[in-house]
Amino acid sequence: PSGGNGGIGGDVSFTADENMHSLQMFRKKVHHRAKNGKHGGGSKCNGANGYHLEIKVPAGTIVRDSQTREVLCELLEHEETKTIIAGGRGGRGNASFKTSKNKVPMLAELGEEGLEKWIELELKLVADVGVIGAPNAGKSSLLAAVSAARPKIADYPFTTIVPNLGLVERDYTRMVFADVPGLLEGASEGLGLGFEFLRHAERTRLLLHVVDCSEEDCLHAHDAIVSELMLFDETMLDKPRLVALNKIDVSDQARTNAKKLKETLKLEGVECFEISAVSKEGVDELMSKVAETHKMLGPRRLESEESLEIEQSRAKRAADGARIEDFTVEDTPYAFVVRGTAVERFCQMTNWDYFESYKRFARVLKMSGIEKALKEAGASEGDRILVGKFEFAWSNDHREKTLYTTWKERRDEKPGTQQGSRHWPHAM
Repeated sequence: PSGGNGGIGGDVSFTADENMHSLQMFRKKVHHRAKNGKHGGGSKCNGANGYHLEIKVPAGTIVRDSQTREVLCELLEHEETKTIIAGGRGGRGNASFKTSKNKVPMLAELGEEGLEKWIELELKLVADVGVIGAPNAGKSSLLAAVSAARPKIADYPFTTIVPNLGLVERDYTRMVFADVPGLLEGASEGLGLGFEFLRHAERTRLLLHVVDCSEEDCLHAHDAIVSELMLFDETMLDKPRLVALNKIDVSDQARTNAKKLKETLKLEGVECFEISAVSKEGVDELMSKVAETHKMLGPRRLESEESLEIEQSRAKRAADGARIEDFTVEDTPYAFVVRGTAVERFCQMTNWDYFESYKRFARVLKMSGIEKALKEAGASEGDRILVGKFEFAWSNDHREKTLYTTWKERRDEKPGTQQGSRHWPHAM
């Protein structure tokens, strides 16, 4: 015997990339697959392992299992990598089954099926400064004025429907600004995609609140946004917050409104700056204060918000470490169903083209206690037994000749070229 083992399937991992800022690319490509391991060869040559699949996502991405809603990992730092799905185990070639009593085993395994999983990605942008405010307050105009970012700007609300990022350099300090789409009253309850927008402000270190002073009641507009932040997450108000009183160049009334609001908020201890994002009036003074506040905060220390304990062991295969003796038997109207991660993997990796595999499977059923459990559950001649995806009929006749007859019938029903023994060695 000289058949080598098959290669291990490729892993699927997620890697944070600071050059990515959205999850838009996943709208067009839903399915992502790692490569299969290669078949084993003769002369005891093992097959090559499959290539791993590395999926790049923006820093700040939370990876969840869509069905269980379990958080699998949270990627915060650039080039941080987490393996989510481990590749399937390669099947053993016949050389692995050689013993002193069986020097020429006619037996080999199939490779373990790869795990399939639906994943949900949630992005909470990792930025230094979150630019927040009501729709059409001038947030995108301010971002365009202080950085090289070119967000869409128009004279109607909700021009920005996805967050925009811009890099600002001031006093030898580099800061990432996130233009959070406009917030409405009720955003904390989901109104106007509030959840979608507010979550992007969660990881910012400093909030820059832009207020449109051309409105008559700009104080109410300011207070409404502050209330939504508090209702969404009270810790949001613990962040340093600066207020930019924008559009003072629109009219004399707008400038008057800005001065009144500045005096009112000064009593609450909130620092305000009168600016015009279009003419850039007062913008330099505002940016200097933002840079000063950013320096005072010190180096960023990102922590998972999900209290995760992620280890490499999370990427282990489902049946790794499980014992075949750990199983359950359920009597259903259709069949007796045997459940257990180890026995289901053993059944899936069994190559039923070999008669020796049938004999090995029968021995495992007996030694693991599954045969006894099925008898106690009431299994009788001809009853269906289901183990994973494999179904067979129960028989109390354990003679090798009966087993061979069953195997041959199933083999003849299977189309295509067959593997394994073409005859039973002791058949007449």
